[in-house]
Amino acid sequence: MKETQAKQKSQRKFSNFLINPKYQIKYVFWISSTGISLITINALIFYSFIKENYLILVDMSPMEDNVKVQLYHELNMILLYLGIFSVIFMCIVSAFGVILSHRTAGPMFHFKRVFKDIQQGKSDQRIRLRPKDDFKDVADECNRMIEFLQKK
Repeated sequence: MKETQAKQKSQRKFSNFLINPKYQIKYVFWISSTGISLITINALIFYSFIKENYLILVDMSPMEDNVKVQLYHELNMILLYLGIFSVIFMCIVSAFGVILSHRTAGPMFHFKRVFKDIQQGKSDQRIRLRPKDDFKDVADECNRMIEFLQKK
């Protein structure tokens, strides 16, 4: 029973990370596309220099063919490992993008909810943000404005 409740709680929390999917996906897209561009450029530069050096050093040297095959195999393994680590890195960067965008999308969601409540006559509402959220200064100013309007 406790496991089921814990599982439901964790699932509920993860689904709450995408408060504003349109904004957050766009945010993560730009971060990820920048990372993918840098990885691609670095990979192309790395591969062109290594391939050129391999052509000069391996193909023109008096090595046995099985040694040359082994060297090319090791080159391909290096490229494979770099590709795998690049994908893992981009997944981590994307996850951080979701987390960071949540710190801005969450407060905006809360702002909208409080403003709607005030429009419906619930003038006792205030904006309360979590400790690591952005826009705390804006929330303080909005709360001061709400108090000022209540006094009038």
